[in-house]
Amino acid sequence: MHYMKKKRVMGTLGIAAALMLLAGCEERNMQNRTEQEEPDAVSQLQQDIEVEGLSDEISLDGSEESELQEQSEQQKQSEEPKPAEGPKQLSDEVSDNQMQDKLDADRIIEEQSFQVELNDWGEVRFVSYEPDPSGRDSHEDVSFYLMKDDEILYQFPYIGADHSSGYGLYWDVKFVMFTDTNADEKEDVVIGAEYMTGAGPQGAIPHTVVRIYEDNGNYFTYNEGISDKINEYLPWESNVLAKDVKRLIQLTNGNEPLTDYESYTGKWCVGPGYVAAYEDPMPTSRNELTCSIINGNEFSGSLFTEQGITERIASVDDIVGTIQNGELFFEYTDDGWGGTGTLHIMFLPNQINVEVLDHQMAEENAIGYGISGSYEMTIRE
Repeated sequence: MHYMKKKRVMGTLGIAAALMLLAGCEERNMQNRTEQEEPDAVSQLQQDIEVEGLSDEISLDGSEESELQEQSEQQKQSEEPKPAEGPKQLSDEVSDNQMQDKLDADRIIEEQSFQVELNDWGEVRFVSYEPDPSGRDSHEDVSFYLMKDDEILYQFPYIGADHSSGYGLYWDVKFVMFTDTNADEKEDVVIGAEYMTGAGPQGAIPHTVVRIYEDNGNYFTYNEGISDKINEYLPWESNVLAKDVKRLIQLTNGNEPLTDYESYTGKWCVGPGYVAAYEDPMPTSRNELTCSIINGNEFSGSLFTEQGITERIASVDDIVGTIQNGELFFEYTDDGWGGTGTLHIMFLPNQINVEVLDHQMAEENAIGYGISGSYEMTIRE
């Protein structure tokens, strides 16, 4: 529009020049006279245009065109998309994570968040962060962060697709442990999280799933292989403790036999089975081994059984001995019913088996009850 009006003005100037030629201006002085008179003619012409109401739409010195060009450039710049200022990305390991600028304090699991001195990260706070309580994504997994002065330094990668775990609905964080899992002299992060599947007889029983994150300097890698091996050892109903997992890591990665058995200390029992644990259709037998282990392999404890229907009880007390190569043999002289025999106690990666050898019932034991057979102690209470 402004260009057409500029042409209109220039056309008028041309007519004025032609009239001056017809008035008898000499050709030799035409250029000088035109240069002298042009300002007046232009001035007069601009006044005429102002009378017509056009002076607000044109500019003879080009200032308006320059201003319009500048405005156009500014408009283009304002329309160009600006790069998003996303949260700090520290490594490719977390490129698919939901990194955030700030955590919701109400979602921090305080009892599983710790101040730690962690390798090259220095003094940091490890934070366990529960899923969105609104439940918009029911399969959202628990997440974990390293923070310093309320700033997020790192988010640990999720172990499943779409920020889920792949193990069911998140229930709780049971433990967090910092230990060297791969003999590189760096403390790695070992987490025990609980999930429920909601399907099948055992679906409402929270079960522990272990995940191991290895420190690679400025990021952590989820070691799926070792984590899966350890999870295969964990019974569904078992009360899994951090010391159990530490022992399993040693057994899984170690090339030498286990010599420190103290992590087995506690009460172990025979699992009731999935159906019994969920429906409890009838009284179940109690079979328990209570043990205390000190100085690496010095054992003391007792074996107790109770028949579910009759409630008959048998036991071997004051079991003592030294564990060697994962085994302990103890000869008993009375199981509460006068029976004798030998207990063969075997310490497996995540359970204790008790086998009764050479069992002899007392002659006066007309019922025939007592300590006999074998017991697979898979559940830690």
